[in-house]
Amino acid sequence: MAREVTGRAGRAGSPQRGGPARARAASGAGWRTLAAAVTVALVAGCAAAPPAPTVTQASGAGQRSAAAAATATPNAAAAVRRWTLVNPGFESPVPSGRTDPAGWFSFQHAGVKSFEFTLDAADPHGGAQSLRIDNTGPEPYGAIAQAVDVGPHRGKVARFSGWMRTRDVAGTGAVLRMAALSGGAIVGENFMKGREVTGTTGWTRYTLALPMPDDAGRLEIGAMLQGKGTLWLDDVELEFVEP
Repeated sequence: MAREVTGRAGRAGSPQRGGPARARAASGAGWRTLAAAVTVALVAGCAAAPPAPTVTQASGAGQRSAAAAATATPNAAAAVRRWTLVNPGFESPVPSGRTDPAGWFSFQHAGVKSFEFTLDAADPHGGAQSLRIDNTGPEPYGAIAQAVDVGPHRGKVARFSGWMRTRDVAGTGAVLRMAALSGGAIVGENFMKGREVTGTTGWTRYTLALPMPDDAGRLEIGAMLQGKGTLWLDDVELEFVEP
């Protein structure tokens, strides 16, 4: 008669003691052995897996740069207020109340007419034309200007720039000009003193700055020819910045 053998093998020809209870115990031990083997295999597999990527942090100057970038303040340009000038490139064909370019007015030293103000299409800095000032008489200066209200910008610094070129300028010279006024009185000015342009020069960009006094009501910006020769002006800009 056939025998069912469970668990481990006994001595040949000897039946196992304990019967079914021993069989169940042996079966349980077998499952425990199998589970232990699976666990060992899983642990070994995890140990053999590639290491996870690591994050390398910048140190020293790199770390400080990263921190600075993370805490950077808004763009400094936010503190700059660009003023929209009228006809800054002298492109408008519409004259102002007189024969001056739109948005601008001209003046000269008292006396006989000594300066001509015209739009010139020959060799502008940008666009189709520039403003030209020609000395034609004995008076010492002639100027072109635009006035802006600076009430909201008192205490700030006005920064004015423009492109000029000259031909045969003699005397004090050609300049950009800024004048802050209260009523009719000048309370602040910048006429490029010490930087006047003489002789013949190509297109060059010049920049002036002028703090706005607390009592300033308006600001005049523009260019002035002091003496003989010809001055061209083009592509001007005005902005107000924090001091």
